[in-house]
Amino acid sequence: MSLKLRNLSAICILIISGAANPVSAHHGVAWYDYSKTVTGKVTVAQFEWTNPHCKIYFDTVDSRKVLRHWIVEMHPPNALLEHGWTRQTLHPGDEVSLTFRPAKNHSTTGLLEEVTLPNGITLTQNLLLLPPGETMSIQDWTRRFASRPAITNLPTDRASPSSKSDR
Repeated sequence: MSLKLRNLSAICILIISGAANPVSAHHGVAWYDYSKTVTGKVTVAQFEWTNPHCKIYFDTVDSRKVLRHWIVEMHPPNALLEHGWTRQTLHPGDEVSLTFRPAKNHSTTGLLEEVTLPNGITLTQNLLLLPPGETMSIQDWTRRFASRPAITNLPTDRASPSSKSDR
């Protein structure tokens, strides 16, 4: 095989392999506060079984009657399947108990640690097994951090903690 043909083959392989792997910006889990854990019983508003992150949406009303829209992120579907999750795990109206790490910028976004379903089954995702840090309820978190403006120097996309508050 000539050098020219080998180089052409290598270029074709690189082009084809690049086309098979779409490039996307991914923020990872660095913007969640691992020194805090938030817990609460919530009613699921929406459950998204999508890449790059599955999401649980729910609303809370604080003591001042302010409605807050929350998004708790999870790993992608293929990573959750091995932990017992399916696209039918959660439905709007389900009352569940959530445990999650809040966003560092104090927005109403978190990273799920575990959920206890209406039937009592607890599901998790594979996480960094870090100590829970300061544990607080959603209401305690809201009292302490909701009055602070969200830090907005993080990338913005629908899944990010700096995303808009409405769905």
